[in-house]
Amino acid sequence: MKNDSVWHRLPLPDGEAPVLLTRRPRQSIGIKVSGGVVELIAAPGVSQQRLHQVLRQRYDWIVGHVLRQRSQLAAGEDLSRLCVLGEPLALRLMGGARKTARREGGELLVSGVAAGDAAGLKAILATFLKREAAALFPGRLSSLAANCRRKPSGLQLSSARTRWGSCSADGRIRLNWRLMQAPLAVVDYVIAHELAHLEHMNHSPAFWAETERLCPGWRDARRWLRQHGGGLFVLD
Repeated sequence: MKNDSVWHRLPLPDGEAPVLLTRRPRQSIGIKVSGGVVELIAAPGVSQQRLHQVLRQRYDWIVGHVLRQRSQLAAGEDLSRLCVLGEPLALRLMGGARKTARREGGELLVSGVAAGDAAGLKAILATFLKREAAALFPGRLSSLAANCRRKPSGLQLSSARTRWGSCSADGRIRLNWRLMQAPLAVVDYVIAHELAHLEHMNHSPAFWAETERLCPGWRDARRWLRQHGGGLFVLD
């Protein structure tokens, strides 16, 4: 049975988001974000304390989805430009049959997509960002990892919708290609975050101390992701 009254108001960088609570039998606690509204779905016996704990644990994921949905509604998915490492590039459609994109000065020249074909344009932009990420991320990872006792065992690009990066127990690091749209300092923070997990597979004070050692400006970068990260998911 759904309870449409607001159970909680989650603070955001630019205001707050209403949280609805739906009680029904289920094994785990579910989270849905739709139209900027958060819905928690939990069994009747789950305590209030546990529900608030889940909100804290999934805060970054929730904020990212709320801000992405808000930005899409406000901008109508503005596809007139693309940010690369925080620098906005104006898009210019060049015609032609070959689907490609290349940077020229302050513009991104896009070929092989017709005007008005939003899906086709987004696909080309995503391919471009993946290519740029594949060229940039290994070097940034190697540079930061030089200061680590334990080295990563490998790097892969990720298309995850719920996280910016991950580090497996065997040391393999995955980084979301959409980070290519963020400033370089943000990319380095996510890399440092995952490298810190090589030593601490948790978010203990020791983990954050290691993140600080690798990336002294991590707090500003984390704040940027919370405020703007949702908008990076316009591209699939």
